[in-house]
Amino acid sequence: MRKQPVQERSRAVVEQILETAAGLVEDVGFEAIVGSPTLLLEKAGVSRGSFYTFFESPEHVLDELCYRQMKNSTETFQQALDARRGRRWNEVVDVLVDYYADEHRTPLVRELWVRQNLTQRVRTLDELCIEDWAGRVLAQFQRHAPKFDGLTRLHCSVALHALERLAQYAFTDDEDGDPTVLAQARLMLTQFFAAHAGK
Repeated sequence: MRKQPVQERSRAVVEQILETAAGLVEDVGFEAIVGSPTLLLEKAGVSRGSFYTFFESPEHVLDELCYRQMKNSTETFQQALDARRGRRWNEVVDVLVDYYADEHRTPLVRELWVRQNLTQRVRTLDELCIEDWAGRVLAQFQRHAPKFDGLTRLHCSVALHALERLAQYAFTDDEDGDPTVLAQARLMLTQFFAAHAGK
């Protein structure tokens, strides 16, 4: 964002723009929003001056939506990890696959991540987010020491990148996610982590 809103009225304007953009992503898609700069202005009902006070372009509005999505997802992802019983290590795999499936059922995620409508700024943030999540996943496996003493953050990062691609594949033509692809993702991750489980 160009400027962080300070006053309540300014915050309301920013939220109105973001909520409108999220609805438009679902209704008309990424290309329609960035291809017609006035569309978002008209639908949000804000003045050009108010819009450009906070955002450089509709594309930057979508970047902010992506940033917020990643921030909220990180919080709920950690909650999902913390909620597992912790008795079996493959519960971590179940959390990963189930969480990614639930996330990809969100229209915003399907339009921006599955269809690869991400700017370079968001791709960079996404890489940082995955690295953060990899550390969180590693911490979960470390609860099962010494079994996973050889597991590294890099291993967890590789697993998350693979899961991200498989989730994109599963949701390309099926908004609920192809169950066969998701089942294969679960199997592959289970085998991957099992290969890194020490005796």
